[in-house]
Amino acid sequence: MSLVNETECSYQCSVGMDMLNGQGFMKPYSYQALIMEIVEKHLKQFRLGVDDLLTKGMSWVLVSSSLEILHPIRSELSLVARTWHSEQDKLTFRRELCFTDTDGHPIFNAATFSVLMDINERRIIRPDKIDFNIGQAHSEFLIEASPKLRYRDEMTPCDKRRVYPSCIDRLGHTNNCRYSEFAYDALTDGEINALEHMRRMDVFFKSELKTGDCFTVRRNVPSVEHGELIIDGIHDETGKQSFICRMLFD
Repeated sequence: MSLVNETECSYQCSVGMDMLNGQGFMKPYSYQALIMEIVEKHLKQFRLGVDDLLTKGMSWVLVSSSLEILHPIRSELSLVARTWHSEQDKLTFRRELCFTDTDGHPIFNAATFSVLMDINERRIIRPDKIDFNIGQAHSEFLIEASPKLRYRDEMTPCDKRRVYPSCIDRLGHTNNCRYSEFAYDALTDGEINALEHMRRMDVFFKSELKTGDCFTVRRNVPSVEHGELIIDGIHDETGKQSFICRMLFD
């Protein structure tokens, strides 16, 4: 198992009707779904997918995901994607993704930061303790991205949510795409109508949400006219921040 010649791989995917909203704009969490689809397809090819790693008692866990939209998606569309491991530090692995249409025109670029986690002990595994070769990183970066976000915006509660079994994935916690859905549900009608002008989205995963957990969704005071929306979730029992979603608009 080694990520060799990653940049030579390409994959087909598509934007379906269910990924668009009533105005015909791409839903924010649909971008996240495409990213996860391509990453899993790619890692399975190198025997580093979910099922492959679960046999070793470990899994990739997403720390953050960032994307920049180069051409807004307003209809069903066939896409071609490439991805590669671009950087590694003491704990995290960075991965780049580029999505084009079938003629090669850029649609959006993305970067993810992940860690390897021991599923049974729920602890991060250091890269130097992994018993297989991840491979050399290909240091080509498509966007500026960081696994951390600092902000001082005043946050106002806007919704109370509960985690249902339908939110849970193979790893026993809320699937990462669901957090983008929670953020989307916090948008006003005006903000939904402005989605065609969204140019970037970052999602940061801070702590797990499991079945039965209740959390409060909060958002910053500025409206979309100010160019930045920040939405987060606070676990009602522990008070811990579960996720942060930032959307930037033209």
